[in-house]
Amino acid sequence: MIKVRYSKAKFNEEVKNKIIEINRDVKKLVDLFRLILKYKIVLRGRGIEFSDIRKYLPTDDASLIDWKVSARMSTSGKLDKLYVKVYEEEQDLELIIAVDGSSTMDFGTQEKLKREYATLLAGSLAIAGVESGYKVSMVMFNNELLYLPPENSTIQTTRILAELINKENWKGGKNFKEALNFIMKVSQNRAVLVIISDFISAGDDWDELLKSASFKFDGVLGIMVRDLRDTYLPNDVGYLRFQNPIDGSITEVNVDKIKDKFEKLAKEQEEKYKKIFLESNAGFIKFYTSEEYTKQILKWFDLWSYGRL
Repeated sequence: MIKVRYSKAKFNEEVKNKIIEINRDVKKLVDLFRLILKYKIVLRGRGIEFSDIRKYLPTDDASLIDWKVSARMSTSGKLDKLYVKVYEEEQDLELIIAVDGSSTMDFGTQEKLKREYATLLAGSLAIAGVESGYKVSMVMFNNELLYLPPENSTIQTTRILAELINKENWKGGKNFKEALNFIMKVSQNRAVLVIISDFISAGDDWDELLKSASFKFDGVLGIMVRDLRDTYLPNDVGYLRFQNPIDGSITEVNVDKIKDKFEKLAKEQEEKYKKIFLESNAGFIKFYTSEEYTKQILKWFDLWSYGRL
């Protein structure tokens, strides 16, 4: 049984600076989240539930009139008593952010390490969710699970960023299966699940669970975060030493000889996980750490909110 721990993180100057950095790019995401929340335009159309019947008022939408009830309640033989259906909003959507905290995320050759990029990405989603009225939760997974239960507060975004900024949390291997199992057990049906990972050494024993998650939740989105060197190797460099981020072993290889094979396998791996998500009726986006992410996320949420996915 995988160990689950709960956050005890606190606000500090580094968290404050990260919030300032995120706030520059998050406004459009907040606006879209608010739109989705306001109109409850969700993939399965379960935004409201029938609650009661009451008399029609001149200010009511005529499409809400229950003609059968109105006919039954009208005693004069004419439709002189109109009644409308009253609906009650279901509980607010929960935004679940699942972040791969394994050792392979602690790597980078660009301006940002993958874990730093994932922190900005998860932080942006968390802030947008909270400011839009969503309850936000986070599961950070490696050899154990770090869980922040759903909450709608600025304190929650602080906790999330504090845990993601902590370098000690990025270690060990991946355990997608345990993470998805846990999320399925603790999360409500009315939720959007976003999974952030590089999907390196992720296995595929969790694909059926992903299908179950896509059926249970209103939306599931996989975000692949990659460094350029996860996909492409440099030219004419000869021998280089590589360290396995999980077990620490070191291997010396002639990069020029393995370059073509490495890049072919890397692209096949990327396509494999994209296929797993798409066949599970989930969304999938890939980012390199040098790319701006807001526009693609906006596009996916926009399509999802109108049921076009």
